[in-house]
Amino acid sequence: MNNVEALNGFLREYVYVESLHLDSEDGLTGYNLLMTVAKSADPGAATIAVIFFNVGGLNVRGFGGGLTQFMDLCVSRVEGGLDRIRYELVDEEEEKIAFNFHSFKVLSEDVSGE
Repeated sequence: MNNVEALNGFLREYVYVESLHLDSEDGLTGYNLLMTVAKSADPGAATIAVIFFNVGGLNVRGFGGGLTQFMDLCVSRVEGGLDRIRYELVDEEEEKIAFNFHSFKVLSEDVSGE
């Protein structure tokens, strides 16, 4: 899926942060961020995993110390001609996370809730 509207729909439903994993690409040319979020805080809740490729300008604030929620994540297209940046993700409610990225892929959606 490469549809920003569909991704934003998922991000409105899945707000409980299960994991964030930042990893370098081959040859240290950039970073990818794997984000797994759940629909609820209940064990076994439905989750979705999204990888954001070529992440830049990563800002994380007020994270941890208990359950973290990203309540109002929004992905939008960035105009301006930068080669490695096509999109930005921001937490519009509490500004807990923000970053730019080149592309994304939804890796998995576990809707079983088990």
